[in-house]
Amino acid sequence: MHTQIITHRQSFRERLSWRIAYALKPLYFFLRRNRKAWTITFEEMQQLPQGSLGYDLAAFLTRHKLAIMPQAEWHDVYHVLFGYETNIRDEACIQFVPLGNGRWSLPYIACTLVSAAFYPEFWPDFYAAFQRGRSAHKFHDWDFEPLLALPTKEIRGRIFGAR
Repeated sequence: MHTQIITHRQSFRERLSWRIAYALKPLYFFLRRNRKAWTITFEEMQQLPQGSLGYDLAAFLTRHKLAIMPQAEWHDVYHVLFGYETNIRDEACIQFVPLGNGRWSLPYIACTLVSAAFYPEFWPDFYAAFQRGRSAHKFHDWDFEPLLALPTKEIRGRIFGAR
């Protein structure tokens, strides 16, 4: 759900996947219109302690030359917490983790179905991501903004630690 550069070096499937994602973005944000955007700024996240979720999120955004998406900040938090990058496989896997965690919403179902149809070679990765979410503590409805000053490692432990 990031602003990606669509290039001719990408496969037709990949270019089509990004175009579908961009086309669905307005619908997605319409469905999430009641969600409040975070009040913390990028600069404030950069000032948080090293190793904190906010600091790591700012570093992720900087490394990938991205801006945080208001009302969808948790998506970039998922990149940091789950260790996924911004390639097409990892972007799809990010949808499967919350789906496995119980986030059965139209955007997640649609994205995972399209991903499974377009990328059968990634099915093992998608299944592993789904199982990862399924075995985790419930996190898909968390508000991560109050957790930004906490260590990323601690939050991962709360999500993926022993049940």
